Amino acid sequence: MKSPLDMGIWVSFDEVSSTQTVAAEHLLRDEPVGVIFARHQNAGKGRFSRVWVSSEGDSLTMSLIFRDYVNHPAPHLIGMGVATAAAAVLHCELQWPNDLVFEGKKVGGVLTELLPNEKGQSTPVVGVGINLNQKHFPLEIADRATSLAIYSGGVYEPEAMGRAILDRLPKLPELLTWADLKPVWMLFDHTPGKSYRMADGNEGVALGVGPEGALICAVNGESTSVMAAEAIFGAQSTS
Repeated sequence: MKSPLDMGIWVSFDEVSSTQTVAAEHLLRDEPVGVIFARHQNAGKGRFSRVWVSSEGDSLTMSLIFRDYVNHPAPHLIGMGVATAAAAVLHCELQWPNDLVFEGKKVGGVLTELLPNEKGQSTPVVGVGINLNQKHFPLEIADRATSLAIYSGGVYEPEAMGRAILDRLPKLPELLTWADLKPVWMLFDHTPGKSYRMADGNEGVALGVGPEGALICAVNGESTSVMAAEAIFGAQSTS
């Protein structure tokens, strides 16, 4: 798998609204940027446009611009590949499609978006958010969020962590199909048995990750394959 730094440079900011927003702006201007890194973002987002809580210096927040994979046939695999690289560095578990997990609590995640470049071509941009040094979380997420510091007791430098993840990417194969990623993903996968909420509001239990990287879930007694569902952590569950 190619690194964003193969076709762009690393750009650091003290604070941005969202690294994904800044990445989109650089893409449209055709600037040679591969990584947007910020020590703090004040309007970060995750999947389903959820706010990502990020205190200054406590989190890794960066966006990776994959110019090598313009118009990629399966862009979600690029994000899942980045997630495996992060899991390898953190020594944590993966939960479909993008959650980095320690013992059932979320430590971070990956957001994959297709954003237009200056030619209007769809470019995978992968946002990475990882809780590193937080010691406490807001009450509403405290039962389902954790940090690397809470889990291991260490203190971590965000930029060094980001570069360590980037260094793992060239060790991955080229990801054209799920078969390319599956052997690596399965080293970290803890998806089976976890609860998910479907787009229609129904809840199901994961059976695993199937062809094309889709989630295979048991919903109302039937097996179904979906490409979009929300993992349920802690008190989110209503079952």
